[in-house]
Amino acid sequence: MLALVVGVGSPSVEADPGRAERAARERAGVTPRLSAPPSGVRGYPLWDSWHRLRPFGYTEREYLVSGTATAGDGARAAYTTRVIVTRPRKQRDFNGTVLLDWVNVTAQFENAVDSLEAREMLLREGYAFVHVSAQAAGVCCSPLTPVVFDPVRYAALSHPGDDYAQDMFTQVARALRGQGRGLDPMPGLRVRRVLAAGQSQSASRLYAYVNENQAEASAIDGFLIHGGGEKTFEAPLDVPVLHLLSDREADPSPPTRDRNYRLWEVAGAAHSDYFIGVQQVEGQGARVAGRPPRSRTGYRQLINRAGNYGQVPAPLQNVCLVAGSTMPNHYVVSTALHQLEAWVRTGKRPPLTPRYRFAGGELARDADRNTLGGIRLAPIEVPVATYESTLCDLGGITVPFSDREVQQRYGTFARYQRLMRRATDRAVEQGWLLRPDARDQMRRVCRVRTRFEQADRSPCTSGSYHPPRFGG
Repeated sequence: MLALVVGVGSPSVEADPGRAERAARERAGVTPRLSAPPSGVRGYPLWDSWHRLRPFGYTEREYLVSGTATAGDGARAAYTTRVIVTRPRKQRDFNGTVLLDWVNVTAQFENAVDSLEAREMLLREGYAFVHVSAQAAGVCCSPLTPVVFDPVRYAALSHPGDDYAQDMFTQVARALRGQGRGLDPMPGLRVRRVLAAGQSQSASRLYAYVNENQAEASAIDGFLIHGGGEKTFEAPLDVPVLHLLSDREADPSPPTRDRNYRLWEVAGAAHSDYFIGVQQVEGQGARVAGRPPRSRTGYRQLINRAGNYGQVPAPLQNVCLVAGSTMPNHYVVSTALHQLEAWVRTGKRPPLTPRYRFAGGELARDADRNTLGGIRLAPIEVPVATYESTLCDLGGITVPFSDREVQQRYGTFARYQRLMRRATDRAVEQGWLLRPDARDQMRRVCRVRTRFEQADRSPCTSGSYHPPRFGG
């Protein structure tokens, strides 16, 4: 990052410190300009929302972001990238927090993992969330990148390379705080906090950002580093960092004891999972192909399919990487962001959670081959499936128990339902599972009723389920 150069001898600048700061940023190239892209050939952004937002009180708009970025070696380069801002329409519905999603580009196209995982929570709690095209592979030049998808709309995009990505990300954060030029990406809304999240390769990028950029940039208030990065840092952390890991990243090494760090490890979670895969295939894929956004009913139907935790066998549960493992890690991603926001806002740290268990340096597993230790959601405490979470490296598969196995293990549906209720209550009380997600979990339990013999089927009582007080 270049040091800001303050003009000397200009009375108009010196008389207005805010203007002096803005002028210095402009001269140093760290204040980006936001503009609207042309309509283009398609008439809509690549990777916009796959469902309608107005029924949720939300709106969405894409912006081109232009400026001059600085690499780690001090080199400077002009850039134009883009962001998609999804935000509440009205101030009264906005919780004051913007989530920047450093979207993943491992597949050579963009995947907003954390925004998709936590979508239900983000919408119901009033977050704004932003798809940030931080890396070059997300801009060009595979078929599912903007400049190929719509060369007219995205003719202006120009990415100088990933060495500049971290400073570009800082500038996007500043623009969301109202420090940009040109169009205002948050008109009518008052931004109080900016969080950043990234999964897998993006997590590693955010880990590097925390080590190399955060202390000087001071543009981001908290980080969710999900599925990548290390558990130690080069200097004391100046903002909260919640580190969320799946079975694939299991490592017995101890984490930093920094007060601004929390490590969460989720038992049975795959690096890439079914909840993301179904949204990509049936939601994002259909939208990219030109289908209109789904209605609110269509949204609910798709989310209902995506949230299958293995209680209902489905073909995509056996397809590595495309979908695969169904441990509902999206519940924990939602809780992690909720806890991170509260940590930033109130100073109250999220709960300490159990570490994974290891045997001979390897992740320990039970007789069902499910993971031991870590954050334990109800489906792994009261299983109806084996979660082969690391079978395909980046993904996994789900192997549902047969109906006979389910019946032999639990006897009756009433007993299974009772055990799931206890395990769900425990996760809420521990601060791992939000109360709306606990109700969703128990609603899904009803589908297991058909796997028992008629004589062993009791009524499903999910409609009367009331989760306990959220703990931590």
